[in-house]
Amino acid sequence: MMVDHKERDFYSQMDPRSKNDDPPNSRLFVICHKSLEEDDIRKAFEKFGKIEDIWVVKDRNTGENKGVTYIKFSKTSEAAFALEEMNGKMLGMVGRPIKVMIASNRDQGSVRETNEEERWVRLFCVLPKSMTDSELQQEFSKFGQIEYATVVKDRNTNESKGFGYVKFKKVSSAAKAFEECDRKYKAVFAEPKKPKPENMDSKYNNGSSMSYDSLGHTSANFGKSSISLDIATNYPNPEGYTQLQVIAHPALNQDQLWKLFDIVPGMDYCHLKTDARYRMPRGQAIVVYSNPNAAAYAREKFHGFEYPPGHRMIVKPDTSNMSSKGSSKPSSNSAVPARTDLAHLAETIAQATSLIQAAGLTAPSLEQTMCIKLPPVQPMANVDAEVAKRCFIVCGPPVPPIYAMKDAFCRFGNLIDVYMLPGKNCGYAKYATIASADEAIEVLHGQEICGSRLKVLEAEERSVGEDRRKRLRVDEDER
Repeated sequence: MMVDHKERDFYSQMDPRSKNDDPPNSRLFVICHKSLEEDDIRKAFEKFGKIEDIWVVKDRNTGENKGVTYIKFSKTSEAAFALEEMNGKMLGMVGRPIKVMIASNRDQGSVRETNEEERWVRLFCVLPKSMTDSELQQEFSKFGQIEYATVVKDRNTNESKGFGYVKFKKVSSAAKAFEECDRKYKAVFAEPKKPKPENMDSKYNNGSSMSYDSLGHTSANFGKSSISLDIATNYPNPEGYTQLQVIAHPALNQDQLWKLFDIVPGMDYCHLKTDARYRMPRGQAIVVYSNPNAAAYAREKFHGFEYPPGHRMIVKPDTSNMSSKGSSKPSSNSAVPARTDLAHLAETIAQATSLIQAAGLTAPSLEQTMCIKLPPVQPMANVDAEVAKRCFIVCGPPVPPIYAMKDAFCRFGNLIDVYMLPGKNCGYAKYATIASADEAIEVLHGQEICGSRLKVLEAEERSVGEDRRKRLRVDEDER
């Protein structure tokens, strides 16, 4: 039975659990003989580790086995060892050798890279700026044979940018490194390298290169060669902040966020926050620049930018770590921005957005999916702000994506957070002011978001004892 990438993607779209990829690359796609049942598959694969779920794809009308099975392991390394050991093996007395692959996540879309297998063996790592290629290779070689280890450097200064890539020869080696390497490296599986676009008409790209990854995201170099550090340092920033808070789509990983914000010269550090309880991305990040003007420049250009297409980012200054002595002020010479270059960058970004829309990748905005006019998007309040009022949310099915919920509830200002209870169709929105919460209840109650009707009510206030008991339960779960 031959199944190509497109057919595998079709089955992935059918799988109601295809978003269950925590940890990453822990779900296998198995092509086998139709006579093999779930027990046969389980017996063959359970020796590699804990199997959390098995789904044998069957015809909805006839109930006939289609010869396709999904196996979800509890660990990335377990799935990797099973892939290497079982691919090409015979199961049962009939049929051909089975085919085993890492299952595609639904978020990856239907477009596949020609070098897709690279996403299973290549890691993106945050590194000390003093680390060399040889030191990086030595650090990760204990997990298995390495094809290459590269520290990414600035083309002009030849200084490390603080991150790099390690590509292993075996899937299991990359999985072990992902699980067991020092947490300070913040290792994640990297996206495949993008082929350079060919025959791109320069009059349309204006010096910018655009490509789309498997999630439908853009990998863009918005004319970076024309955005010199001088432009960034000439952009005014009276507040003197160098750190930014970013709220983005939860599907974005560290690698993608780093590549995006590194478009603006002067980025020192980028850290994607994860939920300590579920080890899942929260869609929030901290980005630090080398000087206040570069930070102001990045804030201006990326706040409201759609990445991935259809999902606007919120970028705001983070002044929590600033002190009156430590904050740097731009010099009087930096008060006048380089208008010509800024206009050029704005034009380039506009053209990039046009390319995205022309490719049909821009999702409908929230306003287009709702029958009422919403206020404009407003910055979210600090996550440590005191909660003045909570809204209780009941929705679905289906439950809207969390980024859509945040997009809707942040429009009334002073939103601290929106979260849905695990496995439930209900959750809470926390506001720093009572007025914002009341307005959200009045406007959003009874409305539809992404095909799901909402009930938005005033949440009952919890007693001090209840809060304390909940915190104790969360602490126990995290331990």
